Amino acid sequence: MANLERPNTLQFLLAGYLGLIALGSLYPLWGWEPLSSWSPAFLTQSLPRYITRTDVTTNLLIYIPIGYGLALLLGQPRWRNLAVIPTVLLGAAFSLTMESLQLLLPARFASNLDIFLNSLGTLIGALLSLHHGRWLRGGRRLAKWRHDWFQAGQRADLGLWLLLLWAFSQLSLRPFPGIGWLKLHLRPMDVPPSSLDQINPAWLLAVSVEIAAVGAFMTCLLRPGRYAAALLLLFISAFMLKLLAATLLLKLSLVGGILSLETILAFVAAFWLLLLHPVSRRRRGVALFFLVAIILCRLVYVESPFVPEKSILNLVGMASLISALWPWMALGLLLWPMDEEVAKDGKHQPLTDSGELED
Repeated sequence: MANLERPNTLQFLLAGYLGLIALGSLYPLWGWEPLSSWSPAFLTQSLPRYITRTDVTTNLLIYIPIGYGLALLLGQPRWRNLAVIPTVLLGAAFSLTMESLQLLLPARFASNLDIFLNSLGTLIGALLSLHHGRWLRGGRRLAKWRHDWFQAGQRADLGLWLLLLWAFSQLSLRPFPGIGWLKLHLRPMDVPPSSLDQINPAWLLAVSVEIAAVGAFMTCLLRPGRYAAALLLLFISAFMLKLLAATLLLKLSLVGGILSLETILAFVAAFWLLLLHPVSRRRRGVALFFLVAIILCRLVYVESPFVPEKSILNLVGMASLISALWPWMALGLLLWPMDEEVAKDGKHQPLTDSGELED
């Protein structure tokens, strides 16, 4: 993160990000209508009749990095608050430009609501930049935590990036990466089933396999002695991520489905499985087994196993794409040979009765 203090690096990253936003906003980039067909009337139109949480979340989140980066460029470290207003104005101007150009594309729809949400996202990013120093200090503490808990080397670094990608993939709202909803009953935890036939075994199995695969994959990156504590932290974080994604993208009446009995049992079953001594000693083989199972299920049950049906120009579509590719990337990383020194230091060891690995 320290490299962001260099203006040239920040300018390059911000320009590239703005280019990606422009590409996504103006896709498919053909079929342009003449400029004479443009009208500012869309700025005063009433709000769309149907507003989805996905669109609101997408328009907010994608402009937060713009606000953060612009505020860093325009402001001085001790006077960054003075850059908030010009940052928001520039973000709003960029959004207005994109929406105006969309008006000339038959396949796109210009919306004054999008401009408002994009400007709000820019404002949030600018306000977050006021604490840039704290984020840097947090990053340094995170780097120390990474060194203390995970193996050294490029292989572990890539593995941690893959875990972050899996976290983003939760916005697809699908377990067992990318297979689908599996007829989720969306029955909250406080409404227990009246009979066994009301339990959704497909959802239970899907979440169990997904969490077991991610958990086993993560344990392959750990230093000795961190197994049980790291698993517990991962499982708590994974559950909160699923709940957060559902809160952002679903109606509040449906969020309770993430707190269903099936989901709770799936997390408990996966956690219990990975704590077993034979599993802890063969964590790499267990991770490979679950990843291969996920890939085979996708090849059999998903019509388009590599490219999602949804557009990748929004958060859910991009998360679905990452869900489709994640098992392959994780499998490739596990098949990547370890450095000899790292393999010797991180040799899989059984759990002790206290829940930690033997030294």
